[in-house]
Amino acid sequence: MLQNPQVAIMRLEIDGWDSHITFSACHFIPGHEKCDRLHGHIYSISAQIWGEQKEDGMIFDFMVLKRTLRSIADELDHRVLLPGNSKRVKIDVNKNVEVQFDRKKYSFPVEDVAILDIEVASAEELAKFVLERLFTKIKLPKNIERVEIGVDEGRGQKAWAQKIL
Repeated sequence: MLQNPQVAIMRLEIDGWDSHITFSACHFIPGHEKCDRLHGHIYSISAQIWGEQKEDGMIFDFMVLKRTLRSIADELDHRVLLPGNSKRVKIDVNKNVEVQFDRKKYSFPVEDVAILDIEVASAEELAKFVLERLFTKIKLPKNIERVEIGVDEGRGQKAWAQKIL
């Protein structure tokens, strides 16, 4: 909630494409008519943060936010993104990561895979994942009211997740 209701709420925005907060990865979406095939995207991560200005005139430090978002992008870059919470996808990790759903079966080197705490590797679930990951990496000050994270699967296809504090 606002510290001072008479102070204007401001928005800070980071555009993932313009700020080079991108990653390349592949995924699949079981049951989708086209996306159930293994395929890849160049993704971008964008952010919007709403809050009051602090005494230093800022809502939050752009550099800290961009550095943190880039570190999350680096965790996903050049990986096969797998839904660790899926009811449809079976994942076994041994010397390789064995993945099975429907009639399909894949085997990937462990270092090439990111098993994520999501149900499906959609842009929507990736946006929620990045939002939660952001909160594990930085502690936001009390002046922040809301945070939104957007994940693009290529320009023009963006999903957003939001957390109101």
